[in-house]
Amino acid sequence: LLLLLTRDDGRAEAWVSYRDYALAAGLLADLALADCLGFEDRKRDPKVWLTGELAAERVGGPSAAPRPDSGTGEAAGPAAVMDFGIRALAARSKPPRVQALIPAGWFNPREVVSRSLVAQGVVTLEEARFLGLKPERYPAVDERPEMHTRGRLREALGGRGEVSASDAMIVGILRGMDSAKVILKEEAAAEGLKGRALNKRIEQITDELPALAQHSGRALSASIAAIGAAIGAAIAASAAVSAGSS
Repeated sequence: LLLLLTRDDGRAEAWVSYRDYALAAGLLADLALADCLGFEDRKRDPKVWLTGELAAERVGGPSAAPRPDSGTGEAAGPAAVMDFGIRALAARSKPPRVQALIPAGWFNPREVVSRSLVAQGVVTLEEARFLGLKPERYPAVDERPEMHTRGRLREALGGRGEVSASDAMIVGILRGMDSAKVILKEEAAAEGLKGRALNKRIEQITDELPALAQHSGRALSASIAAIGAAIGAAIAASAAVSAGSS
């Protein structure tokens, strides 16, 4: 998701004001796909918690707060992103609700995700300057991972082959941000999908998640519904605060 929501020169797309929310949603989706999470049995804004051995080993307090290196001293890799999310949830005294989780700074994985991509040689890191007024940038070095992802998403939009649960999550998150029409503009156009037709196709993809979830034993339908609602609520709340301060 970070690659999709970042320009090749490393800057965030100018219109993507809520990139960090999307990254948090993506992390939540990855943890759900890995059977790390349990969701409260309610459709709107469920609580979420670690399951199985992860719950048994759960620790509380600030000392459990995750860091980009996950305490390993090694360069961040893909596993570090998952570890970040597990440690972040393990540090909470109570299970959070999804709509509170998505905008929470303690669950924002942008730093660890970007370091993971740096470690893999996909992007380079240009550190923040001028006391953060010029934010970090992640110029692309290897465009193949993003192109591969875009290729899969185009196949999914075109209805060719089986859609993976992770790709269904990606298009669901993009639609939840109302950004699929821009982020996937070329892929959608190539498949003859515009406006409502694109949204309808994404709905079809995500509507197939319950069958996938039943087959794999994962609560994907619950997580995609919660993620979409959480992003929408976070965006609405942020817009209300901005309007009130102006």
